[in-house]
Amino acid sequence: MVSILSTARRYGSYGANFLLGTGAEAMGKKIGQSVKVRSKTGMSLPKAVGYGFKKGFAESQKGVAKLGFLHNIAHTFQGIGHDISAAWKGSKGLKKLSGLKSIGKAMPLIMNVLWLAQSVPDIVSRTKDEGILGGLKETGKTLANMAIISVASAAGAALFGLPGTILAPMAVSMLTTPIIGEPYSVKKQEAAEAQKQAQVQQQTSNPFMSQPVAGSKLDVTSYA
Repeated sequence: MVSILSTARRYGSYGANFLLGTGAEAMGKKIGQSVKVRSKTGMSLPKAVGYGFKKGFAESQKGVAKLGFLHNIAHTFQGIGHDISAAWKGSKGLKKLSGLKSIGKAMPLIMNVLWLAQSVPDIVSRTKDEGILGGLKETGKTLANMAIISVASAAGAALFGLPGTILAPMAVSMLTTPIIGEPYSVKKQEAAEAQKQAQVQQQTSNPFMSQPVAGSKLDVTSYA
């Protein structure tokens, strides 16, 4: 029993570090670096992504095993403050803004926190409508999107700098959303709209289902 709990705790830490710590940042960085030098190494794009994924995963696990994911989060934000302070003291004019580049290190965490916050109502709504199984499915969809966003953000930063932290997740989401699925609120809204359109179409095709407009002549030619 102790062994099972210990294993669950360890893998829980790996997952938390990947989604909210530095795991995705390390993995995305390695993927970006591998893609950037693939022409020199002779690797194809899929092979470069796979190699970076493997190296980043190993580095992430090593960091969690040594310090824990909470320390990694704290270290990330401490590094941002240090970089901004150093740039402000050692530069002049617009060069002082160079320290803002370090914010890219925290973008995977920031974007995942925002994504999780907006996904909670969907998880609660689907759980109410479909029960625990539906809630678990929506939770799994949310976690999958968080993982994709965080890795894409970090890889984009490694390839294109700060703009890549925002543009890369947007581009990747366009490819993965048809596979993973839209958020539950969007699907629910689309279903309601489709039902409404079906009712309108049914009334249009069958005039005897329409109600006469109040105040109009009550004959078979007067319908709403």
